[in-house]
Amino acid sequence: MKTALVIVDVQNDFLPAQNDRKDGALAVPEGNDILPIIIDLLDRTKWDWDVVIATQDYHPPRHISFASRHPPHQPFTELEVTDGHGKTYQQTLWPDHCVQGSEGVEIEQNLKQSLDGWKDRLMIARKACYPDVEAYSAFEGYLTEAAAPQDPLPDPGARVLADSDFTKYLRQQGVEKVVVTGLAADFCIDSTAKDSISAGFDTVLVAPTTRAVFADRVEGVFDELVKRGGTVLGRAGTEWQGDVQRWMAK
Repeated sequence: MKTALVIVDVQNDFLPAQNDRKDGALAVPEGNDILPIIIDLLDRTKWDWDVVIATQDYHPPRHISFASRHPPHQPFTELEVTDGHGKTYQQTLWPDHCVQGSEGVEIEQNLKQSLDGWKDRLMIARKACYPDVEAYSAFEGYLTEAAAPQDPLPDPGARVLADSDFTKYLRQQGVEKVVVTGLAADFCIDSTAKDSISAGFDTVLVAPTTRAVFADRVEGVFDELVKRGGTVLGRAGTEWQGDVQRWMAK
């Protein structure tokens, strides 16, 4: 069975300051801790992923999720909004982050170098690309070749690519298993893993490869994924590499 490694939103704006990199606009606490673990998963002497997909939150200015678009409302509060599809929902408002063309939107440089070693199997998925549509899940992303990434097609904001596009690509590659890693556990990881399970993929979330915006939500996210039929490995510091290898080999 073929396995895809999905690396969600490990971008400068989601990472705390480190070395020459400044604090990201929406830095996830302890986000830097996941970098060496995910980079190790990209060591081709240890791992043989059939497909690797790295996602980018890829917002235009004045995205529907930005608090700056909804004065006087502040970041980390919730607001009822109506999106480009006419759907009304509760939106968590965020600081402006991962804006197209900014340094913050870029994948962290060391991870990016490691991804270069997988260009023969690598795709980029860019999501939340349109002003009036939110998208947390990788399965809502616009897939593009990693060697020459293309921006999503110009759009007035009322259309979002169907999540079946992402699913269809995985199925075309013969993928049956998906390993989910990245940021943030309580938003984009949660949505991506749930969508992977719903699409029928055997899904594993590796706990040490993710951190949350709100740390008190993590265990609830993990429990819900297990309840839906997913697997969470490496909880509470338990060994997980061997378990992932055995799961991939089944």
